[in-house]
Amino acid sequence: MRRATLALILLLACASVATAASTPTRAEFIRKGDVLCAQVKRHLVPLTRRAEAAKSLPDSQKWAAATDIWGDQIRIQRRFVRRFHEIGVPANDARARVIVKGLDRGVVLAVRVQKAFARRDEAAIPKALNDYLSFTLTLNARVRAYGFRVCGV
Repeated sequence: MRRATLALILLLACASVATAASTPTRAEFIRKGDVLCAQVKRHLVPLTRRAEAAKSLPDSQKWAAATDIWGDQIRIQRRFVRRFHEIGVPANDARARVIVKGLDRGVVLAVRVQKAFARRDEAAIPKALNDYLSFTLTLNARVRAYGFRVCGV
C-alpha cells in the first residue's frame, strides 16, 4: 500500500511538472516559437529550390514533382506543428490558442493542395491553393501582431 501511495505521489508530481512546463509565459512562447520558425525556414530552402527547378521540367513530370514537393512540405509542417504544440500555450491566452489551432488548419489545407496535385485535378488546384494561401497570409498577420519576430514573416 505504501508503494502504491508513493507511486501515486510521484505520478502526480510528474504531471504537475509537465503541466508547468507546458504553460510558458508569453515571452517564452514567442521566443521558442521563433526558434522553431527559424529552423523550419532553413528546412524549406531546398523545397523552394526544387519548386523553382520543377518549373523547367516537362509537363509530364511537373505533376509528380509538385506532389512530391507538397508532400515534403507537409512532413516539415507536421513536425513543426508537433514541436510547436510541445511548447505549450500561455495561460488564459486565447490569441495564442488561435495561433496554435491555426497551425493545425494549415496542415489540413496543405494536404488538400497535395491531393489535388496528386489527382491532377486542374479544377481543384486553384481553389486549394487559394484557400491555403489566404489562410496562411491571415495566420501570418495574426502571428506578427501577437509579437513574433521570425514566425509569420
